Amino acid sequence: MNNRHPFTSKHDDFTLPALPPTRFARIPEVSRQQYLGDRFSYMQAGEWDAPAIVFLHGIGANSSYFRFQLAELSNCFNVIAWNAPGYWLSDAFITQAPSEHDYAQAVLDFLRALKLSRVTLCGNSFGSVVAQAFAIDYPNRVERLLLTGTGVGQREVRPERRQAFEARAKRILQGGYQYADAGVDALVGPNTSQPLKDMLIELTRANQAAGLLRAVSFRLSTFYTPDHAHGLEMPVWLVQGEKDTTNPRAENADLLMPKLPNAQLFEWAGIGHLPEVEDHRAFNALVRDFMPKV
Repeated sequence: MNNRHPFTSKHDDFTLPALPPTRFARIPEVSRQQYLGDRFSYMQAGEWDAPAIVFLHGIGANSSYFRFQLAELSNCFNVIAWNAPGYWLSDAFITQAPSEHDYAQAVLDFLRALKLSRVTLCGNSFGSVVAQAFAIDYPNRVERLLLTGTGVGQREVRPERRQAFEARAKRILQGGYQYADAGVDALVGPNTSQPLKDMLIELTRANQAAGLLRAVSFRLSTFYTPDHAHGLEMPVWLVQGEKDTTNPRAENADLLMPKLPNAQLFEWAGIGHLPEVEDHRAFNALVRDFMPKV
């Protein structure tokens, strides 16, 4: 099913909601040998006994990317935004080249650390691939799957894709400012306000090389999610920006959709790669429709 959504968000009245404090969780002892330390970092808002939705950020982001979801959805849900291994204050993987199973295990370790059994999982871009990896390995732990800026990987890495990711790796080695100050124009739609772009640049400055370099290695692997998606029987919604040139629909979401038995795709006009922030009001309304009624 394909649902089109017109671009309606206005940012003339742009205000930035406050972030909750950074929290920490101990990596389970059984998995400690996979990490350089013993902690996850994350942000959380809402009641712990409310239905849980766990947000997984993109390759250039972190938990603060989900600022609008933490602020606006926490009156109904337990909203949790992780920092992937090596991001923010989460300890990195020991391996320099983590696989899809390593990231799936990391999500499992994170849920175990927070004593969460089944959750709704929402991932953007790199986070969408991590979410798929987890749902493929541990389908019984995922009630619903919500993917934005969906990536599916590849069976064979094209030279131009390798060059693009290797360029990102070189920038992060020069520092967080060097990485972030390249700007976000290529990630967002043409109607995105400058204050919102400034917010995205600022949060990207928090990147650490340890996390991003490992994520780059993963995104250059041959993990191709449509080859493994047949077992994803839970409801799956995909939000696709019409202007997304990072993970274009034809090369990603359109290849995944036929493999999913219970999926809907929403294409949003005027939106780029980051629907959660480009039109956070519409996105949060969609999340409320997707989640169980409370």
